[in-house]
Amino acid sequence: MIECEREEAFIRWFRTRLPQLGKLTSPRLSAMREAGGIDYTHAEAQSVAFQCEFASVEEAMKWRNEIFSEVAADFMSQFSPNAMVFTSIFEEISL
Repeated sequence: MIECEREEAFIRWFRTRLPQLGKLTSPRLSAMREAGGIDYTHAEAQSVAFQCEFASVEEAMKWRNEIFSEVAADFMSQFSPNAMVFTSIFEEISL
């Protein structure tokens, strides 16, 4: 999460850090545009999500702890105190 006004600066910053994240499957960056009926331009903060796929939960956790943690620390040094970073690990469930 970042200040709404800093979205473009974040995107520029993130693109420079992308090579540090290693070879990833289906990497994508998404920005929330509406939540609970509130347009992001009226929100106090902007949510941006970086997503990629891993073969297993264990592989995702290893990447988070060994590779992503450095980029996350750099994010906080660049965008805090009005920023927040966290990871979520989802497991796909077959339908």
